[in-house]
Amino acid sequence: MLYAICMRRHISPTPERLQCAIQEYFAERQAEILPSGEQTKDGRQFSWCGDVLEFLAEELAERLAQQGITFSTPFPGPLRLMDEDRLENGNHVRRFWTMAIEHGCPIAWLCTSFFHRHDKVALPQLPQIAAYPPDHPGPEAEE
Repeated sequence: MLYAICMRRHISPTPERLQCAIQEYFAERQAEILPSGEQTKDGRQFSWCGDVLEFLAEELAERLAQQGITFSTPFPGPLRLMDEDRLENGNHVRRFWTMAIEHGCPIAWLCTSFFHRHDKVALPQLPQIAAYPPDHPGPEAEE
């Protein structure tokens, strides 16, 4: 069912559709990165994994703003770093949280899990978006 939601090209204000739209946007942006993961097809160079995340999220806020969707506490861009864990396989995961707001009304808590390695520029996988209803406790409630 989530796949069917993702196949729709427009966003309506549900957490699932917003999750899919952001995931699709990241995939579009990833298609502009060369297989090495160290630069884009148009020659933009990356020096570390954070450059890649910045590239993937670039202009996301602007794209969704056209539909009346904004993000709370935008740093950097629409994302706000909450924590980072080192995984046993050498990967790290950073979690970024934000609240999506449509025309002033909260519509979803979003958690972006960014998997990366500090010893490589290329990402082991695309950032994963998890969307929750607006009444879901935010990351501050978990502290």
